[in-house]
Amino acid sequence: MIKTTEQSSEYDGLEEMSVHDLLSAINEEDAKIHAAVREAMHQIERLVENLVPRMERGGRLFYIGAGTSGR
Repeated sequence: MIKTTEQSSEYDGLEEMSVHDLLSAINEEDAKIHAAVREAMHQIERLVENLVPRMERGGRLFYIGAGTSGR
C-alpha cells in the first residue's frame, strides 16, 4: 500500500526549482481556487444563510484544517 504522503507529486523537488518556476507553480495552483469556489458557490451560500442566524443566537464556528499548507 502506498501512503498518500509518499506518492509522487508534481511538486517534488521544490528546493531544486528556480525562483521563477516556483512562483509560477504557486500562481498556477492559486488560480485553481477561483474555479473550485465558483463550483461550490451554491453550497457556500446555503452554509452562510444557515450559519448567520445560529451565530446571532450565540453559536460558534470552528475552523479545522489539514494538509501541507505553506510547504
